[in-house]
Amino acid sequence: MKAQLDYAVNMAMKTLDKAISLIPDDKLNWKPIDEAMTSAELGIHIYQCALINTAGTLKGEFNNEDYDIIPFNPKTINSSKEIVEYGEKVKQFIRETVEKLTEEDMIKEITYNCWGGVKMRGFTSLSSILEEIIHHRGQLCLYLRMMGIKPPFIYDFS
Repeated sequence: MKAQLDYAVNMAMKTLDKAISLIPDDKLNWKPIDEAMTSAELGIHIYQCALINTAGTLKGEFNNEDYDIIPFNPKTINSSKEIVEYGEKVKQFIRETVEKLTEEDMIKEITYNCWGGVKMRGFTSLSSILEEIIHHRGQLCLYLRMMGIKPPFIYDFS
């Protein structure tokens, strides 16, 4: 699990950061259809899901007030740079938390009250971080193309 999270944080999120950085500040509220997240909401969502899953696995639950682990107000965002800076804080939190996790944390049931009481085991919770990144990073790259912006090359193994 530690190797997977290392890959998620240091590889998959590296290209995510590049994609978010390409969002022009005047396009932060752009979305392809009314029901979709805006480009800013999408970037923030990816980082917040990673925070929720990591913090929840460590604590055994995640409640709405736990978002304050990393103070951040999505309503005050004015630039893609601010989203990437928030992402850096989330990535650092993940790196620090992974070192604290035990095998017991991987098998215990986590309750996500922020998602209406969803329950999952720690391993599933942490595994879903990479899935979430890959899924929404692709979505964000489509947003960029629809805005007329060439997305970054999706793989970065440097």
